[in-house]
Amino acid sequence: MRVLYWIIAIPIAVLIAVFAVSNRAAVTLSLWPLPFELELPLFLPIMISLLIGLGIGLAYEWLVHGKHRRAVRRMDSELKRVKAEDETPKADHPKSDHKALGHS
Repeated sequence: MRVLYWIIAIPIAVLIAVFAVSNRAAVTLSLWPLPFELELPLFLPIMISLLIGLGIGLAYEWLVHGKHRRAVRRMDSELKRVKAEDETPKADHPKSDHKALGHS
């Protein structure tokens, strides 16, 4: 799995570096009603917007899958409880009477 990570991560890192080097031209960013202006390299606002979008997407998915994580935790604790009950000695429980169950 680590090899697959590096096979994917290295080309992406190279592409990001090439993108940043080839888009160093300065651009002026201004937010219309405000009097502020920023002069940044072109790649910076693009990369920042991609990272913000990634963060929003990750937060959304984390919130959506919260109920599934809760259900898994609940099932896991129930399974542990059932296993613990199964491993306890059965001395305190009387043996079942076969006649009561209809067996002769």
